[in-house]
Amino acid sequence: MKHLFILNAFAGKKSSVEELKAKIQQLDFDGECIIEETKGRGDATAIVRKYISNTQEFVRVYACGGDGTANEVMTGMVGYTNCALGVVPVGTGNDFVKSFDYSMDDFRDIEKMASGNTVTIDLLHCDGKYAMNSISAGYDCAVAKLAQKIKRFPFVTGPTAYKVAVVLCLFSKRKHTFVPYADGTQIKLPKGYKTQMMCVAGNGKFYGGGFKATPLADFKDGNIDFLSVPTVSLWQFAQLIAPFTKGEHIGHEKASFITHKKCKQLQFKDNKNIDIGFDGEIYNLKDPVITVVPQALSVIIPEKVKVTR
Repeated sequence: MKHLFILNAFAGKKSSVEELKAKIQQLDFDGECIIEETKGRGDATAIVRKYISNTQEFVRVYACGGDGTANEVMTGMVGYTNCALGVVPVGTGNDFVKSFDYSMDDFRDIEKMASGNTVTIDLLHCDGKYAMNSISAGYDCAVAKLAQKIKRFPFVTGPTAYKVAVVLCLFSKRKHTFVPYADGTQIKLPKGYKTQMMCVAGNGKFYGGGFKATPLADFKDGNIDFLSVPTVSLWQFAQLIAPFTKGEHIGHEKASFITHKKCKQLQFKDNKNIDIGFDGEIYNLKDPVITVVPQALSVIIPEKVKVTR
């Protein structure tokens, strides 16, 4: 068995990645240990395929970075059965691991990850691309794009970058004209609203740097957990933040404008291309169709449970 660690030196703070690399080098693994560092977008996918495509040996692949790094690693693993993905969250958003009943530190503990078991989860598919955690459109994509720029400033952490981007995009990125269709049926705007603010296709519960947007999502249920929010006023948005963060917005008396449902297929239509977020990575697509791929990926979970959400 091989243990392949893929480190994104540009995810989070460089000091965190260097500390992690030192810890990996100090441990005694059951099998060969390999460390590879990415230098640009797409590197993680290529590295994974290099190691798993021409061997029958089982490879435990650890994505050390944020959700974007994990997505790239997962993309390289799709279609192969001789591998499992471990997400070591040292990046910006780190939303994927929050849906599991473990603490963030458990996933950062290399010893626990190396000896952990695996579970099989669904994936979301759209336009030849995959997502483990969520696919989204609208305001949140604008936030993700801006957060990537902000986090490059000195002394700005990933969570801080997201919070700043959330505020700045409120004044320019709340109105979107795309129309969602769930299982072929148009999801109409609530009465009194004219545009969409954002839509989320959830596989996991958290996204956007810690918002529990789709609290009823389940990695194993074979469904898309769909959430739609129209363009609300700044006052309505302010009232929504607390319940949205805690996952209490569905059915909330002050959030009756939110649409939520389970579906197998979701499509966004517009007269122009739409920015679509795949686990926080943004692509510009025309009328994208999202589907579920059941039981498509083996994921490593830490050895010991710490926290229940």
